[in-house]
Formats: sequence, structure tokens, C-alpha cells
Amino acid sequence: MELKDLALLSNGSLHGDSLEASEFSIDTRSIKKGEVYIAIEGQNFDGHDFIKDAENKGARAFIVSREVSSNLPFIVVNNTLDFMETIAVHNRSSFSGNMIGITGTNGKTTSKQILSSLLSQIHKTHKTDGNKNNHIGVPFSMLNMENQYKSSVLEIGTSQVGEIKNLTNLVKPNIAAITNVSSGHLQGLRDTDSIAEEKGDILKFYNSNGIAVLPRDSSYFEFWYSKTNAKKVVSFGIHQDSDFKVMNPSIDVQNNLTSFQLMHDGLIEECLINGVGIHNTLNAAMGLAICSVLGIEISEVKDALHNVNFPERRLSIHKSIANSILIDDSYNSNPASMKRSIDLIASMNNYKKICLFGAMKELADDSSSLHSDIYEYARDKIDFFYCLGEEWNCIQDPDNTNFKIFLSHEELYESSKNLINLDTVTLVKGSRSTRMDVVADKLKN
Repeated sequence: MELKDLALLSNGSLHGDSLEASEFSIDTRSIKKGEVYIAIEGQNFDGHDFIKDAENKGARAFIVSREVSSNLPFIVVNNTLDFMETIAVHNRSSFSGNMIGITGTNGKTTSKQILSSLLSQIHKTHKTDGNKNNHIGVPFSMLNMENQYKSSVLEIGTSQVGEIKNLTNLVKPNIAAITNVSSGHLQGLRDTDSIAEEKGDILKFYNSNGIAVLPRDSSYFEFWYSKTNAKKVVSFGIHQDSDFKVMNPSIDVQNNLTSFQLMHDGLIEECLINGVGIHNTLNAAMGLAICSVLGIEISEVKDALHNVNFPERRLSIHKSIANSILIDDSYNSNPASMKRSIDLIASMNNYKKICLFGAMKELADDSSSLHSDIYEYARDKIDFFYCLGEEWNCIQDPDNTNFKIFLSHEELYESSKNLINLDTVTLVKGSRSTRMDVVADKLKN
């Protein structure tokens, strides 16, 4: 679309020459040459302050809410976030492909990566940019959604009541999937029941042709089933009654692979997915289920699972000190993902198991009880539980000399590195704001 068309659609004024605009950026730290920079104003920042940075890095044009000094063309609009939503609505109204929305407490980005990889074997597929799944990220991801794509796979996230409903109204998916529900973002949502209700808003389809893809293992399955106006509900999971049933999952840490069988319609598919983590078999099952409801044979696309590019720092396997194994899961954390990562390291027999944990954030009044629960869950499964952050101070266990709380990344690293040898596996995890990636990178060989 040309700048003049974007200006017309958004009631903006174009300054300078019109030119083609197909790629966009809202972050000058990652902007690429030829992208149009959109100056977003937030509570703690103003994107207009970085116009010169964007220009120096090769921006093609700007979308701004006030006139700027530049030789490049720019569109002035009333509000740049409203601009993105307006263009997103326009692109959605003219999009004739499959619109697939994915939400859930965990696994949204991984599931998006899996499904888009599967669908790309058959046709050109649009997807969420990175993990941009909030009120800014969703409309941003829709800016370059055009009819050259036959499918679009969009993550829809939430941190407060009403966000899923608003974003679903923007995306208007004809296929909606929920990965799971667990404790997370409790500062904006009271408890898991309220999270389940919030996530369930994605199942309110704008017409009578919607298809819901739901986790059969979830205790909220029946609730979601009764809530949706979908014409068809498809389930996935290890539950006996799953339409797409995961069986016999197994991890191969040395080769960074996970194998499983998928049963559907009386058939069994042998599947092999890149990366480790039993939970990824469920994300893969969800992706394969969606392919199936779109009329794509699972046998045609399942090999793509072997080459899925997962987001960085999500159960990534690396060599560490003394050629030991490091599992970098430092991207983010909540109680459910903590337990899944603990289960993974606990399954690695014949290794000394070290967990280096940052705190879990956004748990509100439940923070202490949930941190204590993680400690009790891990205590008999691992050898060393080293952690960072005052959130762990609720744990009192003076008899366990292998449990320690540290005040800095450096102290944590220095103490843990002395424990590591060839027969060690080390797991590093924590909420993003705890910057446990700093510790993980220090441990990488």
C-alpha cells in the first residue's frame, strides 16, 4: 500500500512524496532498512524522540502524531496507535484467507511458530511479528497482512479483563485455539477462573462458521465448550477422548529432539519435533489439528516439525562448563512453565541437576504461596535449587544446604559454576524482568 493510501484511510496528512509501504517498525533498536517507522507514545516513552535514530538506520518514512523535522516523507495522524488499528481493520476486512487466533497462558509464541511452519509447507502464511500479542502488537502484526497470504496466524495475549475480547473483535478469527490456562498476570486477572473466562472470549466468533480448537486435558474444557458459538469444536491432548491424541512422548536431549505419536480418526502418525519438552508435543498436536480442519493431510506437513525455529531462550540446549548441558529457559516464567521445566530436568537420569531460578513476576498476592509451591515441587526432583530475588525469601528450609538465595546475578553465577562438571545439567529460568539470560550467557561454553 502506498503512503497516500495509508493517509487517506487514517484521515492523516502526507508530507512529502508517496511511496510503497509494506514493512513497518515500532522499535528503532530492531528497525531494518526500508521499513516505515511508527512513533508510538507510551507511559514511559515517546517514539518521536527516536525519529533521527530511525532515519539513520534506513527508515523509509514515518507515521507520527505531530510534524517532525526530516527530509523523509511522513504521515501526521491524530494517534499512531489508532492509525495501526484503522489499517488493521481495513486489512482484515479485505483478507480472504484463513484467520487463526491463538491464546493461552503458555505456549502462544511456540504454537504460532509451529503452526505457521506447518502451513508454510502448503501456502504462503502470515504470522505475528515475534511475540507481539498485546493491544499494540496485534494491530502492528496486521499492518502487512495482505491477500498474497492464504493464512494468518496471530497470537492474542492479555494482562487485564476485556483485552482478549477487544483483540478478538479486531482479528475476527475463523479458527480460534487455546493452548492452556494457568496462573499468570494475576495483577490484572484475579485467579485462574478469571483467566479462563478471559481467554474464552476468543471463542466468540463473529459469524456462525467458527472452529474452536481446545485442550482436552484442561479442567476448563467443558466450560469453553459450553461458551463458544463455534460450529465445530476439535480437541487435542493426552486425554483419552481427545480428537487428536498425543501418545508415547519421549525426549532426546543429546540430539535436541522430542518424539511422539498422534492418533486421530483411527490413524497413528509418528512425529518428531525439534527441541526438548514434552509440552511441545501438545503445541504440535494443536497445530496439526488446525491443519487437519483446514483439509491438509497431516502426513503432508508433519516433517516440518523437525525444522521449527523456536523463540530464543525457551528450553534451548547449549554446551556449558566442562562440556556439561545447559538448558536456557530464561525467556520468561510462570508457575506452570516452571513445573514443566522442572519435569524436563528431572527426567534426565544419571545427571546432577542444578536449577538456577529468577523470580516469577506479576503474581500479586499469590506470589509467596506460588514460589513456595515451586520449591516444594522441585525439592525431591533436583539436586541444587539456587535462586535470585526477594520473592524466594518466603521459603524457610535451613536443613537443605543445597537451597540458596542470592542477591546478584554475579553471586549466583560464581557459586553455581563451581558445582558444574561433565555429568551436570543446569536449568536457567525466570521472568523476563529478572534478566536470568545474563546468568545463562555466562554459563554458555
